[in-house]
Amino acid sequence: MKIVSKALFIVLPILLGLTTGGFAQKSSQTAKTNIEITTTIVSSIELITVKSITVGNLQPGQEEVYINSINDANAGYMIAVGAPGADFRLNFERTRTLTQVNGDGSLIFEYELSGNNLEDQNSAEYIDEDFRSLKFNSEGQFHIWVGGKIDLRNARPGNYDGDFTIEIEYI
Repeated sequence: MKIVSKALFIVLPILLGLTTGGFAQKSSQTAKTNIEITTTIVSSIELITVKSITVGNLQPGQEEVYINSINDANAGYMIAVGAPGADFRLNFERTRTLTQVNGDGSLIFEYELSGNNLEDQNSAEYIDEDFRSLKFNSEGQFHIWVGGKIDLRNARPGNYDGDFTIEIEYI
């Protein structure tokens, strides 16, 4: 108990001296600190599927189908919507295996993507896997067409299931 009392007795005059100036000298020096805080809020990117890939009638013995993403009307079509004028990167896995829903068949799909700031498939440019920078137009849109080669050698009649994932991120 005595130790606590002495500690309070020593601290109390120091605190009084700082507030009243009785024990401490006043200083004419002042220190200013400015802390700048900036926050960047990144809006999300929405990917809207407008049209799925269409595979026409296949011929018996046909081993491959090619859908050109730039000039084939059967290509899939999507619109990425984000911040107007923002740079972004698009990533996708080029080759995917689709499996038959009720059977042992498979399709190997080698995807091909093309993109454009305009809604004009014929003037689109191929998007390759080198992670190049792309840019949303002034309306915050980027148009993407999806095509590719489908290997049919292990295909059987029926329905097929598989995922195609596109990752889009601001840079």
